[in-house]
Amino acid sequence: MKVHGLRRVPVVVVTLATVALLAGCGSDDGAGGRGSDAGTEDPAKGTSAGKAGGGQLDAAGLENVAVTEADLPGYTFTVFKQGTVLGTKGKPADPATCQPMEDIRLRSPEPAPTAAAARSVHPKTDTKATDITLYAYGKAADAEELIARVRDAAKSCTSYEDDMGLNPTVAALPDPDPGPADDAFAYRRESSGTAHWYRVVRSGSNVAVFGWQSLVAHKNAGDAPEEVITAQLEKLTTKTSTD
Repeated sequence: MKVHGLRRVPVVVVTLATVALLAGCGSDDGAGGRGSDAGTEDPAKGTSAGKAGGGQLDAAGLENVAVTEADLPGYTFTVFKQGTVLGTKGKPADPATCQPMEDIRLRSPEPAPTAAAARSVHPKTDTKATDITLYAYGKAADAEELIARVRDAAKSCTSYEDDMGLNPTVAALPDPDPGPADDAFAYRRESSGTAHWYRVVRSGSNVAVFGWQSLVAHKNAGDAPEEVITAQLEKLTTKTSTD
């Protein structure tokens, strides 16, 4: 992916509820899901690294390890408010074994994180967005449980009825290289000719979820936004290992 220009682009701060309302008028899903806004701080103003009890990242610390325009200068950013919860659960998935994938879509994972942050980025020359959601946990075992739940669900669930009454198909994909992180898993969720691609990556007690979409018939369907993923994982792993 080629990055054009170095002019900084103003950060747009919105609530997840607003994004969900707009998303409901378009495609059936996306990594943004239909989560509600639970944040209280404005990430556009910048935050310093912060640690909660036990050494895990708090909301401010997690925002500090999230990518910004300085990390991806050729991109436009939409930054969501931070908090401990970004989304809410809707109608349970049917069958229930598929629930972990709905939880990822709606930004309401289990186990529940101690802090969460999210943003959507796209190149200034392209509208194809990548959604990034970061979750901080009190211990690595909880982060390991999250990725294990999603991995098991995607491998055992081929189709389900989601919160919106749709019946997407699901397919687990080959495990991607986790890069500087510890573990990574990928899967595809497809409905009405549109595929939504997810990559869930664990780094210690933190989890990064990347989501993007494309038409199934597109010649580059499924191409991962590696530049964005690499920038985020390098910042996440570097900051959390040195702070």
